[in-house]
Amino acid sequence: MELRFAYGHGEQVAEVAGERVIEEIRLPSVEGIEDIPAALDAALAGPAGPPLEQVIAPGDHVAVMTVDFTRPNPSPMLWPLIERIESLGASTQIVIGLGNHRPMTAAELDEFIGTSDVLQPDSRGPQWQLGQTSRGTPIEVSPLVREFSKRVVCGFIEPSYIAGFSGGRKMILPGVSSYESITHNHFLILTEGRKLGVLDGNPVHEDMTEAALAVGVDFICDAVVNPDDSYAAIVCGDMIAAHRQGAMRSQEIYEHAVREKADIVICTSGGWPYDIDMVQAKKTLVPALECVREGGAVILLGECEDGWGGEEPFRRLLESEDPQAIIAEMRRRLAEGEAEWHWAPCSTGFLFSSVVHEKQAQLIVVSRLARDIERTFADAAPDLQRALAMAQERLGADASIIALHDGRRVICR
Repeated sequence: MELRFAYGHGEQVAEVAGERVIEEIRLPSVEGIEDIPAALDAALAGPAGPPLEQVIAPGDHVAVMTVDFTRPNPSPMLWPLIERIESLGASTQIVIGLGNHRPMTAAELDEFIGTSDVLQPDSRGPQWQLGQTSRGTPIEVSPLVREFSKRVVCGFIEPSYIAGFSGGRKMILPGVSSYESITHNHFLILTEGRKLGVLDGNPVHEDMTEAALAVGVDFICDAVVNPDDSYAAIVCGDMIAAHRQGAMRSQEIYEHAVREKADIVICTSGGWPYDIDMVQAKKTLVPALECVREGGAVILLGECEDGWGGEEPFRRLLESEDPQAIIAEMRRRLAEGEAEWHWAPCSTGFLFSSVVHEKQAQLIVVSRLARDIERTFADAAPDLQRALAMAQERLGADASIIALHDGRRVICR
């Protein structure tokens, strides 16, 4: 049979014997919303918490905080929401929650949301400081955020590999927070409780929520997205209550019971823009870890036309002969409040190490980053067919396979 995977703007293809394939995990979408403005009106009419009309007052200057192009397009919901806010006598300004992502170009903004008249906070610039969370994360956000009388979030809810689910509070942290804040929060992946598709007891989620409450989010309007990026539902209202409502709907869509673990897992985040860099592409390793047997192989497909994404301090971890010792040192320093910013974001190295050193599995990466990958404890291959051949050299020509499509948000159990 032929296996086809999204890869950048194209595909990676391989021929395998059908009896080797345990399953192709490609989740179906539920019925999408056809009339998004009407669905938004309905959600606004029945919010979880105070309605928008009680939140926004005439004369308010409102930050409408939304996503960058590494997420689905918010335009069908964003512009009707802005129109509704302005009809209440308020002025608006779009703010892009970049986190540590690069700023979007004017051309990218025009194509993505139809305007380049936006603010794009700099995570490394001057910050508005509001103390720290109970876990020691600095609450530092762009001073641009302080200029607004109200803050409204317009984004998406889908499974998140560290925060349980995206949306809501994430527009503050990491969205408009400092590099140091984002780094410390992301270090919490090294603590117990962090899990894809889980909110309760998840330290990353709880830390993000604490920071967002300190900064203040007045209203959220988030779409629950389908695997095909259509809108499955829209939730509005209080940051905590509406977000949880949307997260539970997202869980219904994305949770998948794995029948049995495979010798080889081939995984992709879903092609461009979800594999624009390794920060995005590596997210598919989280469900892949639930699907591969001990000592097996994981083939990660991610074109990464923008390279590694963000900074590259985790290269020390990837090129180490003993990455587990570095991770142990990170955990110790985090517990003692001495986390070093230049070691993070560490999640790429952490996930690579989870495959190779915890699962004792071979990790083979098909990417434009091949030359860099060759210097790490992972292996590089020029294409999927060669990657499969490399895995089969260890595991045999009859090694079983799970094909994991759009893996950045599948909750495998």
